[in-house]
Amino acid sequence: MSLRKPPTGTLQGESFSWNGKSGGAFRGLQILVDNIAAEGLVAEHGFSVLIDAGGRKILMDTGQGHALEQNAAACGFELADADIFVLSHGHYDHTGAVDVVLGENPEIQVYGHPKIFSERFSIYPDRDPKEISMPSEQRLLVANLPDSHLHWVREPMEIAAGVGLTGPIPRSHALEDTGGPFFCDREGQRPDPIRDDMAMWIETPDGLLVVCGCCHSGLINTLDHIRNTTGGKRILGVIGGLHLKSASEERLAATVEALQKFAPAFMVPCHCTGATAVNYFRDHLDAEIISGFAGFNMRWRTNDE
Repeated sequence: MSLRKPPTGTLQGESFSWNGKSGGAFRGLQILVDNIAAEGLVAEHGFSVLIDAGGRKILMDTGQGHALEQNAAACGFELADADIFVLSHGHYDHTGAVDVVLGENPEIQVYGHPKIFSERFSIYPDRDPKEISMPSEQRLLVANLPDSHLHWVREPMEIAAGVGLTGPIPRSHALEDTGGPFFCDREGQRPDPIRDDMAMWIETPDGLLVVCGCCHSGLINTLDHIRNTTGGKRILGVIGGLHLKSASEERLAATVEALQKFAPAFMVPCHCTGATAVNYFRDHLDAEIISGFAGFNMRWRTNDE
């Protein structure tokens, strides 16, 4: 493997600046909820990210509900200022603060797949089944939104200028599964394919920035789908949960082989990715690998600044 190239981006404290071409709709993003948090922020098992792109403030996911409001305020963001609210899939650790968002911002436009309301469980050996569905009160709030505010994503769609959602992602890679023992019933008889899982892509002058909530569809499947949907555009970077914490070495090797072909310049894995996968990426990829955390802040800086 070649020596790692110096990153085009620079990391200083909690801020990552990407030195890119001028133009484009992406301005930056900030992780609001993650399993790890910067000093002064609340950590919880969950994920939420705020994106400034396409002339819109886009909130993806909420975490479990204990951290979002406090962390957003600490990061200087008012939830009432968001324009678009995306639910990447219907798990409790991504949807637990829907009530907070809608309470602060009742006019926000909400995007998700109809399967976000599914009943769901994780069932590990020697443990009682754990319900991991979107909390019932949050489901009710979303279900009662007017049609003018609730948008079901059944196929790829643009939600702002240069910002797209994948919709359901085809599952074609043999080694990629949902990343855990997930079921639709407490008895563990019906595996949950998590068909509502989706990701976001953001067009930049240097390529596509991909944002994943949990990537239950698999990272290879997700990036393949986005490349196919966008006509083969370059993948600049990947940010979010990648659900590789239980991945076999065979799957990690296949993921790295695919990433070497996609050739992202940087990755910001967090939440459910797992330390083993992050270290594996660092050891086998030329991309800059930066572990994400609540408070992580990325800004687009043009080469002429």
